[in-house]
Amino acid sequence: MKKIWILCFLITSMSVLYADEKADLNSIVKYINDFNIECSCYSLRPTSKDQLLFPVNYYIIDGLFKKVLKGENRDEYIQKFGNKRKWLVSKNQGVGEFLYLFHAIQEVDDSWQYSPKHKVQNMQDTHNFAFKNYCEVEGKIQNEFARIKKLKITFFESQYQVINSGMNYHVYDEFRKTKSFEVSFPNQAEIVYPMPAYKPVGSTENVPGTIIVLIIVLQLNVLEVYPGEEGKPLCAEDFYLGYKARGEYTEVLKQIDKI
Repeated sequence: MKKIWILCFLITSMSVLYADEKADLNSIVKYINDFNIECSCYSLRPTSKDQLLFPVNYYIIDGLFKKVLKGENRDEYIQKFGNKRKWLVSKNQGVGEFLYLFHAIQEVDDSWQYSPKHKVQNMQDTHNFAFKNYCEVEGKIQNEFARIKKLKITFFESQYQVINSGMNYHVYDEFRKTKSFEVSFPNQAEIVYPMPAYKPVGSTENVPGTIIVLIIVLQLNVLEVYPGEEGKPLCAEDFYLGYKARGEYTEVLKQIDKI
């Protein structure tokens, strides 16, 4: 039971809301350091939401959800955490709200030291970032909700050390803002792939005796929406940020069980 409690605390710990960007980023640093997580694979961090929100990563074959279902409280976890993939936002229909995702970037050689030949030139080549700019129920698109029209994507970078013989992560510097992009979407219910052509700033330095890994935060800021029916919130779902080596987005979605 203690192990399950720790997993549930990990799941919900990022749903605490903070008032400003610096506090948001500091909470991500704390999350990485406390739980030794290199990606937002267990929880997403919105500034406003109508219900719990989890990424696609949480529900796939090696995701945390399938692991906790092996415990004795399977039915309880299905009820609490099953199919919580919709970002529903009533507040201003999402306009002005933020959603944070983060992921590691490997720019290291076999000895886990920085190597210029492994420098990532474009995150479009190494990572998939996608979501459904709509919501559906039992496979049917729900057109009454607002959709995202324009999105600002801001990148932040830091690095973490792998310490204690590979058992722990430690982010040793504050996240720094590096670049922003604005992306517009048509008023259509479709999967969108808004990863910009972003070249990480990264680092050319090594700390002797340590393993250094670059970590990137994507801050999504909803600038405009296509309004839905009166009183209906913004709704988008199935947010995913992961290595391209895991497969294309539509193939990864097939790993999610119907709950």
